Amino acid sequence: MSTTPPRHLPGRGTAGPTGVGLFGQAARLRAVVNADLLPRERAAADALVLTAWLSSAQRERYAPHLRAGLQVEEFAERLADERRVVLEEGADPVADEREAAAAAERGARQIPLRMLEGALLLAALACLVLTVLRSLEAADLPLHLASEAGPLLAGMLLALVLAAVVGAIATRRRDRALLDWAVSRPGQLGRGLPLHRPLQSESAGPVILRSLGPALLLGAGVLAIVAGAAVLLLSLMLRVEIIAADQAPALLIGGVVALVAATAAVYLLGRRRELAARRVRASEWIGPAPRAEEPPAL
Repeated sequence: MSTTPPRHLPGRGTAGPTGVGLFGQAARLRAVVNADLLPRERAAADALVLTAWLSSAQRERYAPHLRAGLQVEEFAERLADERRVVLEEGADPVADEREAAAAAERGARQIPLRMLEGALLLAALACLVLTVLRSLEAADLPLHLASEAGPLLAGMLLALVLAAVVGAIATRRRDRALLDWAVSRPGQLGRGLPLHRPLQSESAGPVILRSLGPALLLGAGVLAIVAGAAVLLLSLMLRVEIIAADQAPALLIGGVVALVAATAAVYLLGRRRELAARRVRASEWIGPAPRAEEPPAL
């Protein structure tokens, strides 16, 4: 099968400036979600996404249902045919499909990991509250920031990172478990997964980190560049050695690195959201087609 993107979706151009890249990622994401594809085009796109998403063991389990061999291209072609039939004609009703999907979804909830993620988020919130309360009561604010607020904020960031990692692991395990359920049922990948909470649904930990991470990097980079430039400018104007003059180059370099990291994070997160949107669309459940109304008897 050809890997050329469907004609309704924009191609990937070269990355431009940060602002243009952000708008371009948003436009591509909207195009993925709202694209009005023909059944054959959507079936081909969904099959490619699912084939790349499934593990080799999962493809081997589902290949007999498609009467496909072990070749990835053949698997994708047969899966595209199965998906196209469902998109064009509707899925055949399966009696226990919704009940089995609900049972599989309950079994894939990853409750221990979700509880650990919640505990880490509560720890991060506690560190933030303690930092604010002690800052209000501190008599010497600079000394307080250096001695107490710094470790508390570092603990908050560490807890947020750990919560995001745990949440991502839980989401990946949930998706794998539900895909294992789907490949064990003939025709399920073609019909999609009838889930209350779709695949690739993120929890609070990854969402918070992905929202705050680029903003924190951007703010830290701007502050470091401004501080380094101010120190260098003062040392040149006053022609005297300032205490932090030797740290100014490090601040400038660190600020540039933080800005580059923020730009890279925004780009990678945009690609991740686009991939998640494609996966959600590929696993979307297509219910049975409504029965055609019989003409009234004469």
